Amino acid sequence: MSTFKVTLLPSQHQFLCSSRQSLLRSGLESGLNLKYGCDGGNCGECLVKLVSGSLQKIKHSDFNLTETQKNNQHYLSCCFAPISDVHLEAVEIGSVTEIAEQNIQTKVFKLEQLSDSVMFLSLKTPRAQPLHFIAGQHVTLTLEEGISRNKSIASCPCDGSKPEFHIKKRENDAFSEYVFQQLKKNDHITLNGPWGDFVMDDSSLRPLILIAFDTGFASIKSLIEHAIALEKEQPILFYWLMTPENKPYMENYCKSLQHALDNFEYKLVYIDECSKVVIAEVLSQLISREKAIKHSDVYVTLPVECRSAAEKMFIEAGIDDRHWRIDSINRI
Repeated sequence: MSTFKVTLLPSQHQFLCSSRQSLLRSGLESGLNLKYGCDGGNCGECLVKLVSGSLQKIKHSDFNLTETQKNNQHYLSCCFAPISDVHLEAVEIGSVTEIAEQNIQTKVFKLEQLSDSVMFLSLKTPRAQPLHFIAGQHVTLTLEEGISRNKSIASCPCDGSKPEFHIKKRENDAFSEYVFQQLKKNDHITLNGPWGDFVMDDSSLRPLILIAFDTGFASIKSLIEHAIALEKEQPILFYWLMTPENKPYMENYCKSLQHALDNFEYKLVYIDECSKVVIAEVLSQLISREKAIKHSDVYVTLPVECRSAAEKMFIEAGIDDRHWRIDSINRI
């Protein structure tokens, strides 16, 4: 098996791809937002044009290219792999507005209780209908009983066929209670979305400061995995704010990243109580402590009632509003 360099035009983005893996799959795993539909050789959405180099077919496809497309060196990136360094003309998604709303009938793939108060949920989409999203976005999940919730996607966009979610246990909440008490593998869940612009500036070289509150870690985790896929070299500092009644349910994951990556640092901060005043005080202390915050990109998840105060703090700290984002997800 050989590995070759793939250069995309006109962006000049580059990634490595083996002779046994599809161009599309390697590009997605490298953090690039390539346009595609089914990842199965059926729709033609992942069509690229070969400018230089050579490709080989590694997977059957049912999509029929026109003679003009064949003569112009067009290929399905989900079905071809390189056998030399290649240059390709390819369509890349540049913003959330370029992703169409999707309605997908999924099945529960995995349920795992990560702590007393958090359930891990993984869904499986139909093979020809993976979820297209950008790291940091959320979707609407609707149970068979008609109960819906907006939930942040906790996984990397590189595998839209198995999106992951973190469900917090809440008393007197029909969605939460159903997930913890009745939901089982292979049950159906309808997925709509994606929504939101809590996404990373992929072109930025500024240090990253990520701040999550309780299960707000889900969207932050997606951003972290996206940054890793892009092989970002700037410092990544992650603060996880945790209330007394909760536990850092994926702390081993965070510690493993800190151990494996030279540029990743994880800090757990316990909060005395879940109130606007206390959360604001802690956030203010973090902003004051991090002297480089004015020169960083800041991504924050907070309860709805704390977001306006956080915005005010960032403005007063002199952080340009182009360089900070607060997740706007609301439960429905």
